[in-house]
Amino acid sequence: MMLAVEGTAFIPAFKAAVASGAFTTKSLATLIGLSGCSYYLYNEVAFLALGKVNPVTHAVGNTIKRVVIIVASVVAFKTPMSTGSIIGSSIAIAGTLLYSLAMNSVKK
Repeated sequence: MMLAVEGTAFIPAFKAAVASGAFTTKSLATLIGLSGCSYYLYNEVAFLALGKVNPVTHAVGNTIKRVVIIVASVVAFKTPMSTGSIIGSSIAIAGTLLYSLAMNSVKK
């Protein structure tokens, strides 16, 4: 799937990452494989959770997850956030939540 989306641009990027000395071919391939497996498992768990909880609860939980990811990224990477980026992130998160809630109410 990745090759269909990325095409052959992946190969030079992979080789450049190995050439930089940060990774060996085996370690980078292992990390890419683990990343794919982790994403697959995340989707499986999300699908199972959606079947067990109310869609509104799932939407709220998904929105909280987005907030946690943004805050963790800011802390982990020491990224300064301006007032504008805080307001923009808040609007985007609130919009996503409201859209999810509106779509769930229409489905009922």
